[in-house]
Amino acid sequence: MEIRKITDRISYFPATEMPLSADVGIIRCNDELWIYDVGSSEEVAEAVNALPGRKNIVLSHFHPDHTGNVSRMAYDMLYAGPFTCRKLEKGIVVDNHLHFKNGIHLFPLPSCHAKGCVGLEYGDYAFLGDATYSTMKAGQIAYNAGLLKELIAVLKSLQANWFLLSHSEPFAHPKAEVIVQLEEIYACRDRYEPYILL
Repeated sequence: MEIRKITDRISYFPATEMPLSADVGIIRCNDELWIYDVGSSEEVAEAVNALPGRKNIVLSHFHPDHTGNVSRMAYDMLYAGPFTCRKLEKGIVVDNHLHFKNGIHLFPLPSCHAKGCVGLEYGDYAFLGDATYSTMKAGQIAYNAGLLKELIAVLKSLQANWFLLSHSEPFAHPKAEVIVQLEEIYACRDRYEPYILL
């Protein structure tokens, strides 16, 4: 399994289709590793376990392609949103901003895609998982207008200039570009309808 480098401290294992497995982010903070999402493929679990250093895991949301390897991995601490912690019956709940001395910033992300998403910001990069993606409603791509408005506000407040979006090629997107795309979707709303259907 090939690890891809973003900076000297940030790298990731790319998402796969077979099996469906999310991108797995790695942040090196001295002798400690922060793992953002764990994917679901055994190969990724083995590769992450082989990395030296204490490991903390942050899960973006509860979908199996992001959480499937939790039971296969050795780690010290696990952080996730309230819904994900309930589903897994473990973890430290991220329901507010958490700032760590090493520069890691965890924060809740309102999302149309999944309940209780969590983002991770480190330096000029923010891992967002699938939080910017839509859901399906009556067979159509849909965004909850209220959640989308909240998401845009959270993303604008971040210091990072690059957003890392799971299952996306390229993995890193300019902050301004992502926000413009989401604002264009939000502009399509009907003020009397809770969902924006595309």
